[in-house]
Amino acid sequence: DIKGWKHTGKISLVDELRASWNEDMIWRGPAGIGSSYTIERYAEQHSGPFRAGFKDRISNGHLCKLAEGHFGGFFGWPNLTLTPTGGFMGMPASEKPGDMRVIDMYRREGDKLSENWIFIDLLHFWKQQGVDILDRIKKTPRT
Repeated sequence: DIKGWKHTGKISLVDELRASWNEDMIWRGPAGIGSSYTIERYAEQHSGPFRAGFKDRISNGHLCKLAEGHFGGFFGWPNLTLTPTGGFMGMPASEKPGDMRVIDMYRREGDKLSENWIFIDLLHFWKQQGVDILDRIKKTPRT
């Protein structure tokens, strides 16, 4: 939950995630980030680095929320505005806030989440930071 990202250290990140995720959860992230299986791996491979890699997080709300049975999700355009502190995806720190366009879909089992499919327009985000990945690809020599 973005509202709880000001981690107080009272409980570990893994214990914080256990409040809303099943132990054998699967998190499927966008290209460039990858996927994680289990809470511990998710905390180590994505959630921890993501939280550490940004500051000044602003939730811009959702354009759409949906739910049907065990599935739910939301869309934001932009969903988050945040400022890179360096390290996330190997990118440097910046004092430029950037917007993340997010599509977030979940599957729940019982009272906790079991699966998450998340799509983040990272090309758009990094371009706001001055890194045009598609332009870099065009300029990369082909063999």
